[in-house]
This record gives sequence, C-alpha cells and structure tokens, in this order.
Amino acid sequence: MRLGVIADDFTGSVDIAGFLVAGGMRTVMCSRPAGVGDCDAIVMSLKIRSIPKEQAVKQALDALDFLKSSGCDRFYYKYCSTFDSTPEGNIGPIADALREALGCSATLICPALPVNGRTVFHGYLFVNDELLSDSPMRHHPLNPMHDSKLARILASQSPAKSGYIYYDVIEKGSVAVRHAIEGLKAEGVNNIIVDVLRDEDLTVIAEATKDFVLVTGGSGLAQGIAQLWRTDAKISLGSDTTFVVEKRKGVVIAGSCSAMMQKQVAFYKDLAPSLSIDEQECLDNPEYAKAVEAWVLQHQNQHLAPLVYATRSPSELAENRKKFGAVDISSAIEHLFARLTALLAKQGVQNFIVGGGETSGVVATTLGIDAYLIGKMIDPGVSWVRSLDGMYQLVLKSGNFGSEQFLLKAQEMYDGNH
Repeated sequence: MRLGVIADDFTGSVDIAGFLVAGGMRTVMCSRPAGVGDCDAIVMSLKIRSIPKEQAVKQALDALDFLKSSGCDRFYYKYCSTFDSTPEGNIGPIADALREALGCSATLICPALPVNGRTVFHGYLFVNDELLSDSPMRHHPLNPMHDSKLARILASQSPAKSGYIYYDVIEKGSVAVRHAIEGLKAEGVNNIIVDVLRDEDLTVIAEATKDFVLVTGGSGLAQGIAQLWRTDAKISLGSDTTFVVEKRKGVVIAGSCSAMMQKQVAFYKDLAPSLSIDEQECLDNPEYAKAVEAWVLQHQNQHLAPLVYATRSPSELAENRKKFGAVDISSAIEHLFARLTALLAKQGVQNFIVGGGETSGVVATTLGIDAYLIGKMIDPGVSWVRSLDGMYQLVLKSGNFGSEQFLLKAQEMYDGNH
C-alpha cells in the first residue's frame, strides 16, 4: 500500500503526517505536485476548507490525480476533527466527488481524535466533555458550528445517504463492524459514520475497513491505519524523528481565535516579547507590515522568538464586528501576515511557529515550499516540519491543538535544549 492523503488545510496536513511518521510510515508532505521519492505515504496540503465548494472539489480531484500518478492505491480525505465547514460544504461535496472518482459506493466518516478530546457517540461529535455545538467551536470566526449531529451536518451539504455504526457494535470488534458495514452498504448508505471513544477503537475501525479504497476523517484514523500497515509489513517501530530542529532567527505568528490558542498566547506573552495586531492599521496603513517586521527584528536577541498575534476573545470579536461592520477583517489580517512572512524571510528569519489553519496556509504559501520532511511531534497532532532544501523550519498548528505551554515546548526542542 502507498497511502495518498488529501488534507483540507496545512495544519491538518502536519497533523496527519505526524501520526503516520510516528506510526513508522515514511511520509512526505507536499503543497503542490512534486517529486516525492521513496515513501509509504504522501500528504497533499491544500487550503480548501472554507473556499467555494466548486473550487474545493476541483482542487481535491486534482490532488487525487497527482496521488494516483505517484503510485498511491489507497486514499484518505483528511478534514478537521471538529468537522468545521460551511453549511454548503466542503466536507460533503468533496467526499462525494472523491467517492465517485474512485468508483466507491460508500466511504467512512470518522472525525474522532480521542487523544485530543474529539470523540463520537451515537453520531454526535464531542469536544472533550461538550457537544461540538456547545464547545468554543460555536464561536469560530469562519465556520461556527451550531450542530453536533454528523448526519445532519452532512445532509445540509450533500444528497448522499448517511448511516451509523454505534459504539455497542464498535466494542464487539472488527468482525462485527465489518458485518454492520455490509448491512449499511446493502441499504444504499454512502457515508458510514462511526462512533469512537478510545484510541483502541480506531484500530478496530481501521481493521474493518482495510479494503476501503477511500476513507475520510480527522487524523485519528491514521493511527489505526499505520499500526495495521506496520503489522502487515512486519516493521518494528523506530524513531519518528527525521531531522533535528535547529535554533535560528524565528517568529511566532498566532492568527487563530480558538479557546486553546487564547490560552497559549496568554501563557507565552508572560515569557517573550509580544505584539497585538492593530486591525485599523491593517486596513488603513499600507506600510504596517514593515513596521511589524521592524519590531520582530528588534526582538531577535531573546531566548524565545517574539510573538505577533491577532488572537481575540469572543467578546473582542463581537466588538470588531460592531466596529468594522461588513469589512473583511480576516482577509486584511491574512494579507498582513503574508507580507510580514515575505519581509522576514528576506531578512533571514527561517523558523516560523504558526497557530491557526488559515494563517498557517498563508505563511507556507508565501514561503513557496513545495514539500516537507516531518519531524518529531511536539504535542499530539503537531510536529516540526522542514522544507526539503533545509532552509525553513515550521510549526503549522491548528488553533485548537497543543497544550497551554505549546509555544514554549516547540522551542525547547531546539538542538541542545532537550
């Protein structure tokens, strides 16, 4: 098997690539078609979570063509473990298009990632001990999630038929799950939604779906797939480190407004220089990026990299909506981060620690990196990555992932610090 992964944002790509590497699979991550060499898995990093669904489907199908041409014979559509999407898509339409392109009648819907508190029970998605719709994801600035029932979310996006395999079947093992899958297929079910409460459940589900050409989910299922692959290939688990992270000129850029990103920013502000982005300056001052660049460069002689952040609390986001009305502040901030990244790269900044899926996509795209090596995991779902030419080292982190001390932990992994 050579596994081909289509990930809907950069942080999701790093997330699943890290789990595959930790499971023993030689993995290369690409942001566009590139030579990948000898590997067991290829992860395509796209930015298709929140764009118009027609564009998202086209990019996903183009990625599928590349992965097929690169020798992949099994495929994995990776989306966020919080299933965040717009009412029209893009999870449902992309899953439908990939399923049709591969000639599959059914696929798996498995967003769960228990190690990070994402579980599914009776088809409802939970974030830690809260329903998705009661969690901080209800305040997401791009894709607020107001429903937790996965079938209802998919029904708003796609005419495909959904069915469930509840936990009382999952806990009986892979044979029982396989029988349930055959029953659902006979009923014409296209999207098979599975309950998951523990990491061990992911191995059961991976075993039951070994013959699926296409699966979809968060990164959790990758743990089960890698474990089965390792068993079948009779490969012992070795080191998951492909390179040693070096201390270089660096910056921390936080664009996410998730609850965990707020805690991480608050913790890190007490340790390192920090600068809060001024939204009005983003809109009015064409030279603002240069001013922020100068500030970052002035603070390079510190033990820890300086922090530039646009992270806001729900109340601050509400105030911004009142203040700026229909003006697209998110796009203005993304544009600022893109310009800032380009300016800093010209000044020799090579380490970028980035929080937020959209922001990570902006930084990685601006740097123009085609392919990455995956390094050691910092926290579950987040690893250091390095451009194949060795020039840039990056952390591309989903806003919700990582511990409160994450921004510090990432830099404690520099060579000589651990």
